[in-house]
Amino acid sequence: MPGPGLVARAGALLAVAEPAGADDLLAIVERIAADGGDGSDLAARVAELFPAGELSCAVAGPTAAGDLAVLVCGHATAEIDGRQEQVRVTGPGPAMRVVAGPVAAVRLALPGAGAPHPLARLDAGVVGGAGLTARFGAERAPAPPEPGRPFEAVLLVPGFAPPLAPAEPVADTEVLVEGVDCKNGHFNDPALRYCQRCGIAMHQLTLVSRLGPRPPLGVLLLDNGMTLRADTDYVVGRDPGRDPDVATGRARPLRIADSYGGISRRHLRVQLSGWTVRVVDLGSANGTYVQDPGADEAPRVPAGGAVEVRPGSKIIFGRRWLRYESHRNP
Repeated sequence: MPGPGLVARAGALLAVAEPAGADDLLAIVERIAADGGDGSDLAARVAELFPAGELSCAVAGPTAAGDLAVLVCGHATAEIDGRQEQVRVTGPGPAMRVVAGPVAAVRLALPGAGAPHPLARLDAGVVGGAGLTARFGAERAPAPPEPGRPFEAVLLVPGFAPPLAPAEPVADTEVLVEGVDCKNGHFNDPALRYCQRCGIAMHQLTLVSRLGPRPPLGVLLLDNGMTLRADTDYVVGRDPGRDPDVATGRARPLRIADSYGGISRRHLRVQLSGWTVRVVDLGSANGTYVQDPGADEAPRVPAGGAVEVRPGSKIIFGRRWLRYESHRNP
């Protein structure tokens, strides 16, 4: 959109800003895109940089969950065509919004922005302008499968074909733990006084323990609003895909973009052990800390050691944090 200002794009990250003081903002957009960050990382970092909305700007980008994160400061505006509604975000203070996907389009603009030229396009870089409109197309439907064709196997070498190797057994990813059933048949931690599903009292029942599939132990809330189910282990860091357990499917990766250098490639592991949640520091350079609910101090987790995490506790690593939340009530 024509007008006084700057428009930037780096990968899927978008930004518009007034020219004066925009250097730091443009550098952040480039850095977070290079680190593999998403829209939530960009919005959180810009909010830290301009806590009082000093620079009129707007940034946006998709999140790992398929939503759209938007942050607006000063006199800038953002309009999002969401799944069920049109959302408008305005300043002056840093105003962040995560709009549930799929999103059809987003418009970021400064005061005085004109109408976009129908042939104008920005794939990457920085250009002069007071706004932008980005449209997100629907995913293309997969092509229909080709009709089947008869196939006749031909043995080219005389003799008998070697027997097929037996298929490797597929590991059962369902974790079994010792638990008890409430009167309504809900599987629970034996330490709970009330059923975590229906709330019925457990301590007045005659309980018989058995092995059963472990239900999710709660959720992990990332500082940018992302929510993860605590139903398996997570390896957290800048490049968690290098972890052997991630490669074999025994843990999920949680990649964290880091513009400050405080997070290691494999920083920590959130580990489920029985009915408890623990955090293990994977030898990170700057350490992992756990702050219990209501506590002022956050002791450091020994390198290679494991610390149990209670519901409401905060796991701190670099300048980022996770909070474990659960309705479990032992």
